[in-house]
Amino acid sequence: MSATVLDDVDRGILYALQQDARNTTTRDIAEQVGVTASTVSNRITHLEADGIITDYYTVLDYDRAGFPLHVLITGTAPIVEREALARRALDVPGVVNVRELMIGEGNIRLETVGQSNDDITRIVTELSEMGVSISDEVLVRNQYYHPLALLETEGEN
Repeated sequence: MSATVLDDVDRGILYALQQDARNTTTRDIAEQVGVTASTVSNRITHLEADGIITDYYTVLDYDRAGFPLHVLITGTAPIVEREALARRALDVPGVVNVRELMIGEGNIRLETVGQSNDDITRIVTELSEMGVSISDEVLVRNQYYHPLALLETEGEN
């Protein structure tokens, strides 16, 4: 699959949406990138249709939402079952994100949340029972996010 070529307007739109998709209007973005709000709206529609923008979602503060345990779990699934197990893992209550990795050992990374140690134990048990061999559990202290700066010159160090 070939990558879609993005111009500076597309990059500016994507950066603005990554910063705050909820509170940023097409008019705000238009002012930032130097085009009309209608152009921004049309570009967003195309970026969605091309699969570059795949979703919009809310980022939670799990601790404030009543889930003080935020745990990253590393597991291994047989290569032929890796994708299916990664997708099934999302059905386990408390699993909020799964990454399928292109390595042998530790080829599944899961982000989980719970209210107690019992919740995390239940999650690990369910994952083990479905065929994921758990090798590591790490308690997350903080998590930080920064949007990809798409307007930087390509190849710049």
